Amino acid sequence: MSTIQVGGGQAVITPGLGASLAGYFEARQATAIHDDLYARALALGADGEAVILMCCDVICMPFELTAAIRAEITRLTGVPGSRIMISSTHTHTAPQPRAFMLKPEDTATRVWLEGLPARAAQAAVAAMAARETCTLAGAAVMEDRIAWNRRYRMRDGSVRTNPGYQNPDIVGPAAPIDPEVGVLAFRRADGSLKALYVNYACHQDCVGGTEVSADYTGYLVRRLQERLEGAPFVLFTNGACGDINHCDVRSPYPRKGHEHARWMGETLAGDVCQALGKLQPLAASPLVVASEPASLPLRDDATVDPSWRTIDIQAIRLGDVGFVGIPAEYFVELQLDIRRRSPLARTFLAELANGWVGYIPTRKAFEENLAHVSAEPMKTFDHMGYEVRSALARGFVPGVGEVMADAAVRALQATQG
Repeated sequence: MSTIQVGGGQAVITPGLGASLAGYFEARQATAIHDDLYARALALGADGEAVILMCCDVICMPFELTAAIRAEITRLTGVPGSRIMISSTHTHTAPQPRAFMLKPEDTATRVWLEGLPARAAQAAVAAMAARETCTLAGAAVMEDRIAWNRRYRMRDGSVRTNPGYQNPDIVGPAAPIDPEVGVLAFRRADGSLKALYVNYACHQDCVGGTEVSADYTGYLVRRLQERLEGAPFVLFTNGACGDINHCDVRSPYPRKGHEHARWMGETLAGDVCQALGKLQPLAASPLVVASEPASLPLRDDATVDPSWRTIDIQAIRLGDVGFVGIPAEYFVELQLDIRRRSPLARTFLAELANGWVGYIPTRKAFEENLAHVSAEPMKTFDHMGYEVRSALARGFVPGVGEVMADAAVRALQATQG
């Protein structure tokens, strides 16, 4: 059985009070700290070949922030930026990481953002220092009780986003969820559990309000470390959840807040424990990194950042396992397509990784909403096609999601040598 050097590390990235929180149309400033935010990093491989998987408790990972964190990690560890994947959990109760959205007077958030690369990089430093020789095993279990596709077919033939609890005109969901909870377990030679990698696709938007919180990720990690002997390191990455929410709009009982986030996190923790009883050994080598360019289709009059026109999609191969980073709020059907076409036995997608270009729907979703939405930027939530309108406002056209999926599959194939 092959082995791999593995280490985990984390660093607190909680802001000060008064920082502007991201995720909604109205301005919000942090009034309290409910639970800390973290950058967590998993280091894989020996010196000279190491890769780092990092996930931060922020709403997204803009290109410039990715570059700054990568540069700091490289300075401190020697790991090249091309071998570092940085994603975000997408919590809606963390500060705004997009500098261009901050107001000049938003001092508290600017102080937090300027210090974030140095703080986050400490998680990678700790992970590199904590490496031990481990074996790799994996399993997957299904979880369909906590996530729902938030786009629904209506009686009038339209497809709407979050059409309201118990709306009598709902026919059914317009697309699936991905119920797979993917788990990788790294064990030391004595059989003890060193680290876990967990992947699941659902928006982190349970809490709301003005208290800083990591949402359900925080509960998931804490519960696993309480429950499992030795308190192993846990890295959670969020899959493609651009159209996946925690809300069952057909239920008469709307659920939200910290208690709902706790329930979701603890439910997922139970799923992970179930997966640990089904683990199958996996090859832990080779360790290969590849990236492929994706030229994103845009309208001729699009005014997006020029760097968005061609982006790199990163893939990492660890033996039988593939990791893909997508810099967007990506629709779940695109994730399912990438996994189906992947040449590797297990493939995990981390969304909002290595950059941010906003919502990226499927071609089908564009077609469902084009007749009902404009390309004007939104000032409030557009239930007639929120995600498609968001993409149109940035200049994207149908097929952009499929272009990114094709690049992801090419990157995975390139890791095969």
